[in-house]
Amino acid sequence: MASYHHLIRALSRLDPYEKAGLDSFRQTGTMLRHGQYLYLTMHGTDRHTLETINDPPALREQGQIVASFHERYGTTGLTEADFLPPDRNVAIEKLLRYVEIPAHSHEFIECAYVLRGSCMHRVGENEVLQQEGSFILIPVPTRHQLIAVGDSLCLTVKIRLSHFVKMSIPHLPAMIYPISFQCGEDPAAESMLLFLYEQQHLDLPYRNELMESTATSLITYILQRYLHTMQPLYSIALRDQRMLDMINYMYNHYRTVTLHDLAAEFHYNESYLSRMFQEQAGRSFSETVKDFKLRKAAELLKTKHWKLDHICEEIGYKDTRQFIRSFKEMYGITPDKFRKRVQIES
Repeated sequence: MASYHHLIRALSRLDPYEKAGLDSFRQTGTMLRHGQYLYLTMHGTDRHTLETINDPPALREQGQIVASFHERYGTTGLTEADFLPPDRNVAIEKLLRYVEIPAHSHEFIECAYVLRGSCMHRVGENEVLQQEGSFILIPVPTRHQLIAVGDSLCLTVKIRLSHFVKMSIPHLPAMIYPISFQCGEDPAAESMLLFLYEQQHLDLPYRNELMESTATSLITYILQRYLHTMQPLYSIALRDQRMLDMINYMYNHYRTVTLHDLAAEFHYNESYLSRMFQEQAGRSFSETVKDFKLRKAAELLKTKHWKLDHICEEIGYKDTRQFIRSFKEMYGITPDKFRKRVQIES
């Protein structure tokens, strides 16, 4: 097995943005804010100090940059076009330390592996401390936030959604919410991850092919060895396997599933199941089904040129006007405006 001690040492060194974040943390007790980080990516870290990026003109520009960022990605999530190189299906990077990366969603699959230390992972209101050896799979619609704790080391892998589907990894659990696995000290998993990183920075033939096959091998290996450690990262309640099984069933039958269907499938009284769902999942059965349908609708609006009537039929909505109202409640804009925004950004 290859030794990657040199790569670990290189990754452990602070890059210019992390140095600026560490300076901010030492002086103010807070990490480099997202607006400050974006400002430095545009103007360069060599031209600015912590004092100059807090000058009133710089702060005004940062406000404009953050507003523009939210306008571009706040509704649709981070796009593959902007966050994956056009010639690659797989990309890997280090999670920046001492830099605030706000909660976000994305239209690609993201994996995160904690190499050293720990990483705080926030999914909705749930907060989980991912320890060394944690591997996390984050599906497309999830809004989440990853924060490296102190001088920890975490690598994130982005996988184009269309490629992830083609990977056809056997026995991959239905990824409704992020799932994590605890690998502990596993040199094989760590080597595959570091091999991915090394390949990305080598200008050699078959680099992309090797990265794709290694990403598949890494996920398959973790499923083989650590499936028994899997935990959904949604709420403590959903760590109950019975509830997770029911939500998986609903996800796979979201077009037509009813409370009666679910109660019959899992042998519950309907009234009891309705109360149980509200208490353990934190929202009603109907709200969860609607959430699945609208997320699928957003995916279809991004990838298909279908009319709204066709999309409604595909996701199990009978009333197009009700669909438009529900979609606007969830995403803040109508389906037509959502589609136009995606087309402009792609």
